[in-house]
Amino acid sequence: MMRLPILAGLIAGISLVSVDAAPLSLSELNGILVSSDRPVKDSERDAARKPAQVMYFSGVEAGDNVLDLFAGGGWYSELFSKAVGPKGKVYAQNDNVIWRFAEKRINERTKGDRLANLTRFDKVDIVDMDIPAKSLDIAFTALNYHDLFFTHNVDEKTGKRTQFRKQAVDHRAALAKVRDSLKDDGVFIIIDHEAIKGSGYDAPNSEHRIDSNIVKYQMKEAGFKLVEEAFYLRNPDDDLSMNVFEKETRGKTDRFIYKFVKT
Repeated sequence: MMRLPILAGLIAGISLVSVDAAPLSLSELNGILVSSDRPVKDSERDAARKPAQVMYFSGVEAGDNVLDLFAGGGWYSELFSKAVGPKGKVYAQNDNVIWRFAEKRINERTKGDRLANLTRFDKVDIVDMDIPAKSLDIAFTALNYHDLFFTHNVDEKTGKRTQFRKQAVDHRAALAKVRDSLKDDGVFIIIDHEAIKGSGYDAPNSEHRIDSNIVKYQMKEAGFKLVEEAFYLRNPDDDLSMNVFEKETRGKTDRFIYKFVKT
């Protein structure tokens, strides 16, 4: 007679665990977007970036460990911080180049320890990140994969050239570091601005875009398999020859969203 309550309790416990371990729903993720403490300026980009759909695509769960590569000002870092909750962890990485553009924004975002589960890697190269092997559930980069190959900028009006790196980042070493840090069932989400096919490594500097075929080739070479693609941010009317920061195209570029797993 005592076994039935015990069995019922076990069943309830199993049910509770499975619910807790489930990826966050679209409803839950949309709830994060309207959090009262979220910066107002962040929400102004929601329509163009569709973050709830993107995070749903990533399969993020409470308690996950997430790496935001080339996090910039931490726009996505904050959303993932809220998504994974106090039992999760978010790493926000910026190397010396990206830090030049990110410092003020990410300092403002994290002041007062308002994102307690977020660890910053400021001015740290990807290969030098202090992340335990096979500890990440999600590696993520939004609109910055091309920055692995961003070395310089030329002002179209003055012709002045500004050099940011002597050479491109060693993408093979960087991707190997990410792969080693991912759990065996972890995922790597890459979002970036589509470039003209065959534009090679010119597009990352001239238009701040990248040919998606380069991404797929490099990821396969690095030991990843493309398992899913999302089309939330595709725009067939985008002029792929235009710099993504131009007024006509900013926030309206044709963007690919890929999900990779380790092979």
